[in-house]
Amino acid sequence: PFAVCGGWFGCGVMPVPAPWARPGSGFTLLFEAWAVEMARHLPVSTLAEQLDETDTRLWRSVAHYVDEARRLEGYMGVEAIGIDETSRRGRNCITVVADLVEHDVINVTPGKDPATVERFSRDFMDHNGVPEYVRLVACDMSLGFRKGIREHLPHARRIVDRFHVARHANEAVDKAGKTEGRSNPLLKRTKYLWLRNEESLTELQVETKRNLTRQRLKTGRACRMREVLQDIYTDSRTPSEAWVRLHRLCSWMMHSRLEPMKDFARMIRRHFAEIVAYFEHPYTNAVLEGADSVIQNVKRRARGFRNMDYFATMIYLTCGRLDLKAVTTT
Repeated sequence: PFAVCGGWFGCGVMPVPAPWARPGSGFTLLFEAWAVEMARHLPVSTLAEQLDETDTRLWRSVAHYVDEARRLEGYMGVEAIGIDETSRRGRNCITVVADLVEHDVINVTPGKDPATVERFSRDFMDHNGVPEYVRLVACDMSLGFRKGIREHLPHARRIVDRFHVARHANEAVDKAGKTEGRSNPLLKRTKYLWLRNEESLTELQVETKRNLTRQRLKTGRACRMREVLQDIYTDSRTPSEAWVRLHRLCSWMMHSRLEPMKDFARMIRRHFAEIVAYFEHPYTNAVLEGADSVIQNVKRRARGFRNMDYFATMIYLTCGRLDLKAVTTT
């Protein structure tokens, strides 16, 4: 809009800031608020096509309000976090950090190494977080995370997420089954009988599994070891009880003559203290596993992202629980 200046200096007609638009955006505040909300549910490229607008301009608006909402976030009281990685394409990993108490994503950063934790630490401090106050970190067994946590979250106790341990157990059982299956036709098409709990199987599948177990198969022993691990997580009442039972399980696996299970036992022993820490502080990365399903859905819906910044913006928008009303209210 323009206004006529009738002052002494005769400046004439002059542009004035529009109260209903953000300077330089080219959109009204109401339109931008609507576009940000729609970006939660539609790919920005699809939204741009429907509006006959370039997606670059829409991305600038969405990123602006996501960044503004993040500036309002404060992490002063955050003491327990979860760290996990997801991939954008191929080997391009990004690491997602969540507050395990409030169950929301608080940081997205590229990579999976000590520098990743350092970048999180800097961003954490920018939002009034205190790295020295972080007491617990749930993560996988990555050496990069381990070193970064030790250097940049000095008072944090690392907890190996139980779901990552279970995933490695499943992989070990699967390897044992494939090795034995090369010489035993009984194991043909039985992979998921050994990797699923009985309550997830049909009655026919349960009966088939029990009949195979009576054949004294190596895969049956490997499956039993996986089930014992699951029982340890389910039934152990104290860290000391879990310590004893896990130690016995590792001994059994090391004497099993099953190389995949022996490798799994060695991995447990390398991270024994961090695995047992779960039984004292039962935090998991379930919130990140849930966020990852949302992230993968966003990625499929958009058929990928041109750059990491766009991907990070969408993760914050869909998983960050940002107070967007505080920055988009007109």
